[in-house]
Amino acid sequence: MGEFHGMEHPGGREVWLHCWGSEERGALVLGSSQSEDLVDAEVLQGRGLDLVKRQSGGGAVLVVPEALVWIDVCIPQDDPLWEADVGKSAMWLGEVWQATLWEFGISAEVHQGPYQPGEWGELICFAGRAAGEVFVDSKKSVGISQRRTRQGARFQTALARQWNITDLSPLLNLSPDDRSRLETETATAAHHLPLPPKSVFPAFCKAIQNY
Repeated sequence: MGEFHGMEHPGGREVWLHCWGSEERGALVLGSSQSEDLVDAEVLQGRGLDLVKRQSGGGAVLVVPEALVWIDVCIPQDDPLWEADVGKSAMWLGEVWQATLWEFGISAEVHQGPYQPGEWGELICFAGRAAGEVFVDSKKSVGISQRRTRQGARFQTALARQWNITDLSPLLNLSPDDRSRLETETATAAHHLPLPPKSVFPAFCKAIQNY
């Protein structure tokens, strides 16, 4: 997991699917600006999970087998998809995910408004709303974050196949009251879609060919 998130921008347009290796452990993946102090290292170790920091921003994501479909898209700055306005730069990618889900008969909406973290969105990914992210029945199904460099942009996207905040909350350094509120207020934050990764990725690649 750490190796995947540490990969450098290739300089061109590429699409990457994170595939689980037979020996790969699950991980709590922090956004680039999040501190490791947010994490209860003892609980993390007891669960047999790694701690990884990704290159893009956003909140924490628990990445374990069967929980997510994780797809990254890299584009260079001279790509027609490059958008200088960060507030608009992921809109096309949300449309790609929207088209992908439609292949499975799922109607989704792309959030086009400003960033809306709410109380918990800066802590955990699926609690906030950012432009380009994808929602089903008003709940987030696809989270998107990005890192921009001289080489271009790397977008990191995650489709929730499962969602249970009580799997994630014990890994965070929170007071008992805050943990209880987090679990109550984000219990239904995500609309999970148990779609098979081997089917999602080809549908995604088909959709992105139109861009």
